[in-house]
Amino acid sequence: MIGLFLLSASSCNQAAASQFDDFNHKITFVDQQRTVYVAIAADNDSRERGLMFRRELTEDQGMLFVYPDQSRRGVWMKNTLLALDVLFLSGDGKIVAMLKDLQPCRHEPCRIYDSKIPARYMLELSSGFIDKHLLKVGQQITLP
Repeated sequence: MIGLFLLSASSCNQAAASQFDDFNHKITFVDQQRTVYVAIAADNDSRERGLMFRRELTEDQGMLFVYPDQSRRGVWMKNTLLALDVLFLSGDGKIVAMLKDLQPCRHEPCRIYDSKIPARYMLELSSGFIDKHLLKVGQQITLP
């Protein structure tokens, strides 16, 4: 019975990680002429799962969360193994808010970080991306 549970948990973690190995959607940071390849999370299940259980994310990879409307957004780091930078984007692809270096949640309850400003999209990137590429609120990003 325990072996079956461990196998199931392992399969779920592998499925969650491998589902987003498809980083084939291109976005560009216009001012920096920097391209990043993203996986898309466009439904409730994929947005809830996000980058959970993922052990690595290269600098040119990220996850774009797509929402049906522009509203305040929240992000948490439950079961997220990597530190992340998060960008909140308007419907026309402009950066409206940023969160730097969100650390994995080690103990529950996990904090929910709020965009404070309405956003249509949320983009998760490797920690340090915002500072390394000198991103600023108001900058334009081309979306897939």
